[in-house]
Amino acid sequence: MKKAFFSKVASSLLLSAGVLASGAALADETITFDSAGNAVFGLTHDTAGDFVDTYLFSIDPATQAWLSGTAVTGKTWIDGARLANYGITDITFFSEVDGVRTNLDTAFTNGNAIEFYPVDSLLAGNYGFTVTGSTLNNASGGSYAGTLNVVAAPIPEPATYAMLGIGIGLLAFSARGKTNNKLG
Repeated sequence: MKKAFFSKVASSLLLSAGVLASGAALADETITFDSAGNAVFGLTHDTAGDFVDTYLFSIDPATQAWLSGTAVTGKTWIDGARLANYGITDITFFSEVDGVRTNLDTAFTNGNAIEFYPVDSLLAGNYGFTVTGSTLNNASGGSYAGTLNVVAAPIPEPATYAMLGIGIGLLAFSARGKTNNKLG
């Protein structure tokens, strides 16, 4: 009786550990940009099936950013040939505010090369993107990798707009005083 009880406890602990380990595999990955504005991402899936992977990043304050990404899939030996075993079907950007994710309009092309980018520029804040797809051969997993590039343009401060307004006003004032009396 004790043996059966300990066997059930041990199997339930192993099952719980497996559930926790599988949940850890689905955790969001955080990527960071280097000084040149590049970040690298990618994952390897050991088993066949569908996947949805999420990557998080932040845009610095006082910055307006334009992003562009590319990705490639790994090759696997299938039926005597090197074939892509991964199919990425979509990549979608989202914004995240207080834990709520809102999808952004994203351009995605999947031909010889995978390219993706948010249609609009991003302001300072927390963002991410999801990579959705599946393995093509049910017998094995596969991998993919990619890069994300950010080009930041500083957002002018309110004092800059005030100086611009004063400059235009001075130009208008100086042009107003120059009239030709001979013409009438």
